[in-house]
Amino acid sequence: MDDEARQVAGARGAGAPPEAGERTHGLGPTASAGDEPAHAASSVEYVQLALWQVLAKQVALYTMGESSSLPEYDAHRLLASACFVMGIDPDDPRPDAALVRQIADEGPEAVFERAVARVEREAARTEVLWRDVCLGTPLLESIALKDTLESLRGFPSRYVPRFFAHEVPADIDYPLAQPVPESLQGVDYVNAYLERLLIENRFLQQFDVARCRRLLRAVHPQYGELILNLFEPVAANAVGCVLAGCDVRGLQLDEAGCAHIAEGLAGSAPHALARKLEDAANAVCAELAVDDGAARAYVRRLAGQLAPRVATALCCRSLEGVFVRWS
Repeated sequence: MDDEARQVAGARGAGAPPEAGERTHGLGPTASAGDEPAHAASSVEYVQLALWQVLAKQVALYTMGESSSLPEYDAHRLLASACFVMGIDPDDPRPDAALVRQIADEGPEAVFERAVARVEREAARTEVLWRDVCLGTPLLESIALKDTLESLRGFPSRYVPRFFAHEVPADIDYPLAQPVPESLQGVDYVNAYLERLLIENRFLQQFDVARCRRLLRAVHPQYGELILNLFEPVAANAVGCVLAGCDVRGLQLDEAGCAHIAEGLAGSAPHALARKLEDAANAVCAELAVDDGAARAYVRRLAGQLAPRVATALCCRSLEGVFVRWS
């Protein structure tokens, strides 16, 4: 294995991983909660040994018992998948105390199988989320969005929870206004992405499609050909409309409206500026009858993140870099 794989697995003590099928239930039963495992120098080594047992069985299953060795690339993928499934962070050698207890009580293989079942349930949920996103996608041009949704079609049939659960067999090109943390992997990443995309699409559905198109064309005449998030400029203008005292659903800001925004925000300290923008986002959600807590928080977070751009724009005496003026 390469250096990264060795870092994940750590020292093996005896050298080779356990033979496929060899059980280590009772690998190191703990005497009491919080104690270090009795048959390992530390909980770190204890989890490493458990991981090696799981990996040995995975190798046997993957090769259908025909080999106990694998190319380095495949071995690394199996190891990374096992770490993801069991919740082991390769970059943090300190194992979760609950995981140590579960391994001690049930054995590594039982813990792994239950974790695989969770991943499989999440993969089944992906299909439902994908369908909801497709049905809720507004009729706005976006090649990136169309290609991303097409790539995610049939995701569960290509996803392999048992062996390669950390991988994403799809091309996700469409950017979100609030990107999914890179720390998430596999189906957890995909589901988080779809959940956020669903929030964005449902928000866009609250507005007249023709007005959204005109606003986005003001951003760029060929907006549909760009890798451009559709939600952000619409949500930003909705927040701007609240601050300008304009019709939120109209999404239209003119010179007078921008001047009114500048007057209301001028001189605000950074924290106060972010709070005013977040309050405006709350007003947008109230006007649109957005009552889902996650959706409201999503819009509010976007508004708060506009604060540095707004502060810079106020210094430059032009808010056109934040809010879109169109007619």
